[in-house]
Amino acid sequence: MRKYTLNRWNFSDKAGKWVYVTKEKGKRKYIYQLEPPDEFIKLTYKIKEINEKLVASEEEEEIERLYSEMMEISKKMQAIKMEK
Repeated sequence: MRKYTLNRWNFSDKAGKWVYVTKEKGKRKYIYQLEPPDEFIKLTYKIKEINEKLVASEEEEEIERLYSEMMEISKKMQAIKMEK
């Protein structure tokens, strides 16, 4: 069985759902939902916009800046927490 990262959203290929795992009293608690978290969707659109600019850009400095921006957004996507 795959162990999910605690305290962040993960996608379960097996279940076909998003899962958020916490640990309470030594036991894992799983929360499932079909739709991706709202923040994930927003960040996905940001990456799409930046990627379009990246493809159109010809300046090396601009390409590097946009690529770095995409990597930062990707890191945020991997660390999305449960909305309160």
